[in-house]
Amino acid sequence: MSTSIKFPANKASPIHWILDWDGTITKKDTLDALVNISAAANPGFPTQDRWNDVSKAYMDDYTATLSQVAPDGKLPTTVSGEKHLLAQMKPVEQRSLHRVSSSGIFAGLTKEAIEAGAKQAIDSRAVEVRSGFLGFSRHIRHDRVDDGLTLLSVNWSRHFIQSCLSASGTVDLPSKSIFSNELENIESGDPSTGAIVPAAPNCESLVMSSGDKLERMERLQELKGQKVYVGDSWTDIECLLAADLGICIRDSPMGSSQAKLAEALTRLGISCLRLKDYKDADEWGVVWASDFAEICDWVESKPT
Repeated sequence: MSTSIKFPANKASPIHWILDWDGTITKKDTLDALVNISAAANPGFPTQDRWNDVSKAYMDDYTATLSQVAPDGKLPTTVSGEKHLLAQMKPVEQRSLHRVSSSGIFAGLTKEAIEAGAKQAIDSRAVEVRSGFLGFSRHIRHDRVDDGLTLLSVNWSRHFIQSCLSASGTVDLPSKSIFSNELENIESGDPSTGAIVPAAPNCESLVMSSGDKLERMERLQELKGQKVYVGDSWTDIECLLAADLGICIRDSPMGSSQAKLAEALTRLGISCLRLKDYKDADEWGVVWASDFAEICDWVESKPT
């Protein structure tokens, strides 16, 4: 058992919840749904072909870069080494966002089209909110009024995230509580240029990488409460390790992104126990849960 538990035994103390979006609040990545909204709004444009092209270019770039920075598949076994590797992979994300912005996939998309498309995506279950999130968000808002709630995402449209949350009837978060990116001109109400830009006013730069997410989370240190970060993928690892408690979302069986995160934790020698056993976590304070119902049950339960 760890002799240095980061998270306090008294869960009644205020908690600031910092949640990832894609694959954490939602059951799977939502970028395809965002692309489909743009395709429906501009049927004469070869959106899907362009999307296939930029997706393939990303995977090719990712594979080639990883082979350069980790020759022979030799990945780090220390947290400092992992952080360095993730920083070396950030240019892959930068190049990808440039390709997407230049592709015209989102050019002409409007705020109203995003709102209508998000509602349709929720209604058709193209975007599904993870089990228990409705109850969790209500519990935080109504029964834990001293808690804070922030979303931190590398998604390309904060307005899309807000629209999905609104359409799902879960929680209406103000823009200042969502740290993400945005499609240029969406905030002003004009048709987008298609470029991906920082989501003003709380993001001065793009949120693309694990390090970017950690930088944003560290800016929240002035907010009250212990920091609990909930995420599902390798892009979340630095925030999971830096929070007072990091919760990994895991399906059974694990999805590819979840498995990659689990492999990284194992490779770094970091334990990841079930949430209910959080007191036995090592000094990094990382645990896992299957959904938000489990998280809500845990936070409502009395300490043992």
